Amino acid sequence: MTKAKSNAMTDFGAPILVLVLICVIMSGLLALTNNATAPIIEEAERKANEEARLEVLPSADSFEQVEIAGVPDSITGVFQASNGAGFTFSLTTQGYGGKNTLKMAVGIDAEGKLTGVKVLSHKETAGLGSKITSDENFYGQFPGLDAAGAAAADTISGATFSSNYYKAAIADAFTAFDMVKN
Repeated sequence: MTKAKSNAMTDFGAPILVLVLICVIMSGLLALTNNATAPIIEEAERKANEEARLEVLPSADSFEQVEIAGVPDSITGVFQASNGAGFTFSLTTQGYGGKNTLKMAVGIDAEGKLTGVKVLSHKETAGLGSKITSDENFYGQFPGLDAAGAAAADTISGATFSSNYYKAAIADAFTAFDMVKN
């Protein structure tokens, strides 16, 4: 029996070339999938945000986006109810999970009272910080409060950081409300 000669191309080059080719093909397929699903995902997010606005300001009929300079950095969108019922604010802020991990919608009526607060997504600690969405005694205390009342609201024992991030987001919404209400 004769032993086949070994060379660098067949021993190392061919497997590397095959792996690179597989990676290129898979990347192309992922790009095609992303292009096909991006509009669907964007539309689903738009609908979810519209539903959240209606949930936090139920007396509104529809919304118009308001552009205003100088709002806090956490405010990603300001929407005025077409019927004058108030405003909703979309926020992306820091949570205990890190920067931009707490997404919320906040509704404030024309008189400056909270009508609703909804956490859209978060990365808070399960069982502790996540209580900001499950502890009705916590999130249920905010509707009907003004800025001073919201700032003085109770926090969740054991989840003080998450509670304070939640309250800070509401404070940012009130800051933006003061800027747009006139």
